[in-house]
Amino acid sequence: MLTQEEKLSKFMIAINEYAREQHDKIMREIEAQDAVELEKAEREYREESYRTIQRKTAEIRSMISRELADKELQGKKALLARRNAIEDEVFAKAAGKLEEFTKTDAYKTYLRRAAIEARKVLIGCGEEHLSETIIYIRDRDKKCSPLIKTAFGDCTVKIDQTITLGGLRAENAAIGRVVNVTLDMALEQQRDWFAANAGLSIN
Repeated sequence: MLTQEEKLSKFMIAINEYAREQHDKIMREIEAQDAVELEKAEREYREESYRTIQRKTAEIRSMISRELADKELQGKKALLARRNAIEDEVFAKAAGKLEEFTKTDAYKTYLRRAAIEARKVLIGCGEEHLSETIIYIRDRDKKCSPLIKTAFGDCTVKIDQTITLGGLRAENAAIGRVVNVTLDMALEQQRDWFAANAGLSIN
């Protein structure tokens, strides 16, 4: 038969074992819970990091796209300004050549032929109103009025300040026709050809 002390000793041992078991069980539960929480925290961190990276990447791409578009626009503007400067230079030289041409006898021949051409166009619409034609020329060509009247026939010759390079414009209000044979118009019509064929297009 066990003594009181032996019974007490066995009881203490049993309590200690139970306490250790409970302690170990609690620690395992805590570790398991910690592992779950840690995994959850890591998953949330990874998801948040991914969203942040995606957002920042989208922002950077958008910023780069805007910068590239702005640089492209600025580049096109610079090219357009240069192209326009070249075009203006070319046509200024052409206008200078036409100015030299108007000082030659060949220009008088040009005016005579222009008057004849205008007559051919207008007479096709009815000869009865031909005398109502007004032929406009630049101020510096008024000395050529007799030559123009001789080539065209009965008409009125007037000065038009908008004609700067030369040539003539015949208008007949009675038949509603205008024949523009000015050098101004001829040069202006060359701008479209120049734009299409000079190799200076900007895409």
